[in-house]
Amino acid sequence: MNGRAKANLFSGLKYVFLALYALLTFFPLWWTFSNSFRTNSQIFTQTRLLPETFAYLNNYASIMRQNIPRAMWNSFSITALSLLLLIACSIPAAYFMSQYRFKLSNLVFGLFSAGVIVPRLSILIATFSNFQKMGFLQKQYPITLCYAAFELPISMFLLVGFMQSIPASVLESGKIDGCNSFSLLARIVLPMSRNGVVTVLILAFVSVWNEFAYASILIPNIKFKTMTIVLANAKNEYITDYGMMAAGVIVAVLPMIAVYSFLQEKIVSGMVAGAVKG
Repeated sequence: MNGRAKANLFSGLKYVFLALYALLTFFPLWWTFSNSFRTNSQIFTQTRLLPETFAYLNNYASIMRQNIPRAMWNSFSITALSLLLLIACSIPAAYFMSQYRFKLSNLVFGLFSAGVIVPRLSILIATFSNFQKMGFLQKQYPITLCYAAFELPISMFLLVGFMQSIPASVLESGKIDGCNSFSLLARIVLPMSRNGVVTVLILAFVSVWNEFAYASILIPNIKFKTMTIVLANAKNEYITDYGMMAAGVIVAVLPMIAVYSFLQEKIVSGMVAGAVKG
């Protein structure tokens, strides 16, 4: 077998592997979507990839009676505020770390990046104690401080690498034209780093939207419960309606699917570019 044939064989095997991986990844989502149109008895007695009918919408109607609209709004508002706090903190910090070098800059950047390996659950008890002392437990939005802090290390890592990849000649040209540090950030660095910013926002969005442990402990007020908490409690004492829960999962993941579908190219380019000089 010559080199060309080996390359074609390797390429074919690679695509077969990727197709199988995509199928395995997609299957749980399709299985959940199919079961969202079925009753409990149908789910337990028949294994089907397609529902008996797509006209059975009782599960979605039941989900709407489980306080889902309010939970959806709670999740959106908490996620949006968390992302605003994250961007407000990470962009100036990443700009400073990428453009200004000082004696301990590598150490400071390393400490920021080390936050990625800290298990979030390891500080849950201390966070709960602090929230209790400050009177935050009955409020809706203080938890956004935690979410922004959790996403800051990976955001800094990506944005610093991305901003360091901007050619120095471009920044020098801006300085010659009279731009100060703020103008450089607003007019040059941010526009050229938009893919990196979008990547940070999407990764943080998925993380905050799906977060369960902190939301269940730090938001005891039922009016402020998020989608993950409402879906986990969407069952009664004696039976779990799996069809209704499947419908709830589909409703919960739709925003993430929509965002990823719309911005997937920017996510990939942002991850690749941010890894160049991280």
